[in-house]
Amino acid sequence: MFSLTSKKNSADRYVIYEGNKVPIRITFDKVIKAIKLYDDKQLKENQKIYIMYHLFVKDAKKYKHSPRDVVNITMLIYDELNQDSENDGNDEELYNFFEDAERIYASFLMDYNIDLTQEIGKLGWNEFIALFNNLSEKTPIMQAIMYRSCSVPSGPENKEERRRIRKMKEFYELRSQKEARKKRILEEMEKEFM
Repeated sequence: MFSLTSKKNSADRYVIYEGNKVPIRITFDKVIKAIKLYDDKQLKENQKIYIMYHLFVKDAKKYKHSPRDVVNITMLIYDELNQDSENDGNDEELYNFFEDAERIYASFLMDYNIDLTQEIGKLGWNEFIALFNNLSEKTPIMQAIMYRSCSVPSGPENKEERRRIRKMKEFYELRSQKEARKKRILEEMEKEFM
């Protein structure tokens, strides 16, 4: 969570492990890489932990941490990231940092004149999320989120609006949404023919 009075907004922080400060760096690009890493089906859990450790621990090579230490420190980093995240309880995926990368990039440039490619390794995760959550409605990513989350009006008087919104929802839908829609259509067809 972002705070104007906390150093936890900074990309450079530390976790305390066995009474020692272990410096870490939590930038937006590293968190997005960690999200992708978490979803990787080809890597084993121990490989993911090792990669995460080296991704976030500053100067990781200088430490002589045992495999147990690496796991424990990575869990502390994971806890730190979970404290930063605000879960609104909405399970519907409204954006995806990979599929929406161009929209997010263009939105930051449009609203804040921030070139995210120039901020790799610099912009802290909390700062990034604070800016992301406050992008204006006119930005490409917020337009996509708006169409993904809006409901389709009902009633014969809304026929044209319904058609327009469905078209925009389809244009902006994420892969996961497209797969869910296809599955729903197949289930409806199976019910009708059974």
